[in-house]
Amino acid sequence: MGPKARGMPLKWLWFIVLEFSLLSLVEMYGFRHCTQYKFNIHHVLCVRKNITNLKESIHDLPEYVTHLNLTHNQIQTVPSRSFVNLSNLVDLRLEWNFIWDLGPEAFQGLKNLTLLNLVENKLQSINSSFEGLSSLKTLLLSHNQISWIQENAFVPLINLQYLNLSRNAITTFSNVLAAVQHLPCLEVLDLTYNTIASLDCNPTTLVSLTKLILMKNKLVDLDFSTLSLPNLTTLDVSQNALQNVHLDTLPQVKRLNLSQTCLEVEKLDAKHLQNLIELDLSGITPLPNTKHVNLSAVCHLLQNLPRIETLFFQKNGIDSENIKHLANCTMLVSLDLSHNKDLVHLCNSEFSDMPSLERLDLNSCMLSLVSNMTWDSLQNLTVLDLSRNRLKTFPDFAFAPLRRLQSLSLSRNPITELNNLSFYRLHELKELNLAGCWIVAIDSYSFSQFLSLENLNLRENNLRTLKKNTFLFLKNLQVLTLSYNRLATIEKSAFSGLPKLYKLDLAYNILSDFHPGMFLGLEGLEVLDLSFNKITYETLKSLQPPPFKDLQTLKRLNLEGQINGIQVVPINFFQGLGSLQELLLGKNSKVFLDHLQLDQLPNLTRLDISGTKAGNRGLYLNISLFQKLKQLKSLQLENNNLDSLAPEMFFGLEGLQIFSLRFNNLKIINQNLLQNLKSLMYFDVYGNKLECTCDNGWFKNWSVSTPTVHIPYLGSFQCQQPNTQSLLVGFDTSICNFDTGKICFFCSFSLVLATMVCSWFGTKMISSMRYGIYMFKSLYLAKWHRTEREFVYDAFVSFNAADEEWVYKELVPALEKVGQPTFKLCLHHRDFELGVDIFENIQNAINTSRKTLCIVSNNYLQSEWCRLEVQLASLQMFYDYQDVIILIFLEEIPNYRLSSYHRLRKLVKRQTFITWPEDFQERPLFWARIRNALGNKTVREENARLILTDPLGD
Repeated sequence: MGPKARGMPLKWLWFIVLEFSLLSLVEMYGFRHCTQYKFNIHHVLCVRKNITNLKESIHDLPEYVTHLNLTHNQIQTVPSRSFVNLSNLVDLRLEWNFIWDLGPEAFQGLKNLTLLNLVENKLQSINSSFEGLSSLKTLLLSHNQISWIQENAFVPLINLQYLNLSRNAITTFSNVLAAVQHLPCLEVLDLTYNTIASLDCNPTTLVSLTKLILMKNKLVDLDFSTLSLPNLTTLDVSQNALQNVHLDTLPQVKRLNLSQTCLEVEKLDAKHLQNLIELDLSGITPLPNTKHVNLSAVCHLLQNLPRIETLFFQKNGIDSENIKHLANCTMLVSLDLSHNKDLVHLCNSEFSDMPSLERLDLNSCMLSLVSNMTWDSLQNLTVLDLSRNRLKTFPDFAFAPLRRLQSLSLSRNPITELNNLSFYRLHELKELNLAGCWIVAIDSYSFSQFLSLENLNLRENNLRTLKKNTFLFLKNLQVLTLSYNRLATIEKSAFSGLPKLYKLDLAYNILSDFHPGMFLGLEGLEVLDLSFNKITYETLKSLQPPPFKDLQTLKRLNLEGQINGIQVVPINFFQGLGSLQELLLGKNSKVFLDHLQLDQLPNLTRLDISGTKAGNRGLYLNISLFQKLKQLKSLQLENNNLDSLAPEMFFGLEGLQIFSLRFNNLKIINQNLLQNLKSLMYFDVYGNKLECTCDNGWFKNWSVSTPTVHIPYLGSFQCQQPNTQSLLVGFDTSICNFDTGKICFFCSFSLVLATMVCSWFGTKMISSMRYGIYMFKSLYLAKWHRTEREFVYDAFVSFNAADEEWVYKELVPALEKVGQPTFKLCLHHRDFELGVDIFENIQNAINTSRKTLCIVSNNYLQSEWCRLEVQLASLQMFYDYQDVIILIFLEEIPNYRLSSYHRLRKLVKRQTFITWPEDFQERPLFWARIRNALGNKTVREENARLILTDPLGD
């Protein structure tokens, strides 16, 4: 009888106490379709759970929930009073469902709701479904099929400020106005992408409306004569086929978007736009038979707009000469000329008449040349965007006039090198974007002009090496982005001179090691991203010096996704990171942590070692790994193929609040696993293979009766036994403990217990006697007949039947047929004599073989015959002083798994063992080691004596 059976009576007694103590179970703190957000229990997520019955899926949610997300489900209807028990909701999201019907009073009871999202559903009409939503401020109804709205549908929404009806099938503007006129607080109305062709309506006043969006409809005439909008400041009628515009009733409009319309600019009457400060004329109709707009008409309009500050003039086919014409018309503060493909060269004082310009956008043009003459008058410019052009190089002093420039974007240009003189006098620049260029090398002089730079983006270039003092002059730099390059080498002191840098991004490079002094000068660094590089180690051996010893202020370190897996973490890898709070080691296909590495992180609060599985191999965790992480609050061990956990591993984590084990292979949750986690609030085991057995009986009872710990999707955990569809929360634990209603059970308990103890004792005695007979016989044969033996085989192969395929496909061909010398192996099925007792066959095979190859796997450890073979081979080793045992491990087996196999554990400690490599390139070395071992004949006498003095049984 195994250890599991021996522990059953104690478990039964525990369940008796539990059943008597739980006189009334409180509502379970875990739901079938939903989960609470681990960082805020008031937020509940029910996303992508194939929910069809809305009421059934949320009936057990606690009343204190404030945010509920039901997106991406199969909900078709919202019945009346569906949320009546969730009166504290302030945010409700129902987008991406199939809702076609909102029942009367569907949202009754949600008196605190401020946001309702019904985007991407199948609504065709809006009726009286919003009763009770007196606090609602935002209503999102876009991407439906709404064509009609009941006049009184929005009456209850007395505080609504933002209404989005975009991308529907609305054709009648008057229908919308009749409904929204009852909204006294409405500020923004979005009717984008409908099929409204006319603004005809009865005289209506919307006093509170400040922004109206009619983008991409079917409007031809824009006439607000019957609509009074006294406080409207923003009007967007872009992408309509407008021909006539009448804005005489909209004197307060400050922002007007007429982009991509058919309107002739000369038809705009400036006298009704005297308060306009922002105008969008992008992509307007060009002159007949040309691709150019009527700049004279545009200029005339701008000259009569006294308050205009911002002009969007994209996609109008203007060139450098047109800019000069435009510059003479107005004193703009912001000008957007992006997407004008005729802009090729700017080098002739094109902006000389725009000295007040502060923002200039020239992205996505065809610029290949700029010079200091381009902006010699733009001394007030603070933001310049030249991204996505064809700029390769810049002449000396190209940006010298821009002394007040604070943001410069040169991203997505074919720039290969940086000329520091090009950026002469840019001493006020705070942000420089060079992402997506072709830069291959940088040095300390590349950035010598940027004395005030705070943010430098060099993402997605072709950098391979960072040399010493590369960033020496960037004393004020705070954020440095170097991800998605080809960095393989970073020299000592490459980051020297960056005392204020707090974030360094080196993700997605090909770094494989750390040069000594690589991080010198980063005394203020708080965030370091080294994810998705090639950092890999093969030994626990200490690194000299430790790579992070200079980063004593670092708080977040990301080492996720190393290309070949980080594999073995050196013993002093994290030395110096005493301030580290967050460590990410997930997405590494191979990672091994011994018990000392994390001891150097006393302030760690979040640890993520998720997604480390490689094939069927699970993550190995040393039992003492987390022992000194007293400040740890969040531990994620998701998707690691874990099938068991030693409870002692987590005993020191009294401050742990979030513990996630989702998507592993756990079948049993050990009762002691959570014993010392006194601060636990969130325990996630979703996606495991929990069985509905008595071993999990405690977990079922604990999970539904512990209101302080949330278990995500608890109500959906299915029993993993074959031919069952029952749920864990429905598992009847009464079969695991005493039925308090049956007195006779208590009377017979002592008899049952005595029977179990006697049965166990008898089984162990019989097993021990049988085992002793075998061993005595072996001792006798070994002692009296050892000189009579003749070796027939080079090695006897001891293996479990489950590993037979590996033996016959890999081992036998490699040793008997391939390579020199070849060896003769003794195999059970091939070489044992028929009709002879199996013990004698084993004894004869060992005695007539020079060596014994033990093919160790988890299956091997479960076989009593394999254990006997190890014992018999150990006796031969004692009497002959011959090194006869060779251990071959087919898979990684933690030491604690060997605790019940004393003799094999002794051998592992004192004998060299060989592990079958997963990597095909390592296998020639493996076979070479096997051949070498088969030729070794000596064994130390002290080892043989150790083996003999070991007990015969377990």
